[in-house]
Amino acid sequence: MTMHTLRPMWLILVALLCLGAAKPAPEAEARTRLTRIVDSMAEVRFCQSNRCKFRSIYWQVKKSTTAGQPYEGLIRAEIVRPSNTVDKARYEFDFIDNRWQLMSGTETTDVNDTTYVADTYEVNSVYGRTPVKGKLSSSDLQTGYRMLYERILNQGKEKI
Repeated sequence: MTMHTLRPMWLILVALLCLGAAKPAPEAEARTRLTRIVDSMAEVRFCQSNRCKFRSIYWQVKKSTTAGQPYEGLIRAEIVRPSNTVDKARYEFDFIDNRWQLMSGTETTDVNDTTYVADTYEVNSVYGRTPVKGKLSSSDLQTGYRMLYERILNQGKEKI
């Protein structure tokens, strides 16, 4: 074999080793790591008064059919506010590059629905005709999603 024929084989071997190193975490580990996120959610307080909290947190992990994303996660929770109203939250995750990433979410109150995609939001309120849109980084929203996105996670990505 000449040096020219060895070089492509060597590159293929290195590529195969790199692909093997990127093997996704087992489902049990992915579940454990999502549980840690849920546990953190149960501890945080948010809103302007810092008295809102998550309760009745339900979560699930299932296998994904999307290539490169072996698992999908879902977290649903109630958000308890000082006014004693109970709001609903739903957050969707994908397991990408061996970490959970918050992809989207919704929070529903008695007066508005807020939809999130990564770091953007859209608020539809019963008090206004036009939705309010923006980025979390340039807003003063004190919502559960923002707490999850910025403090529990690192800009939507699981802290490892």
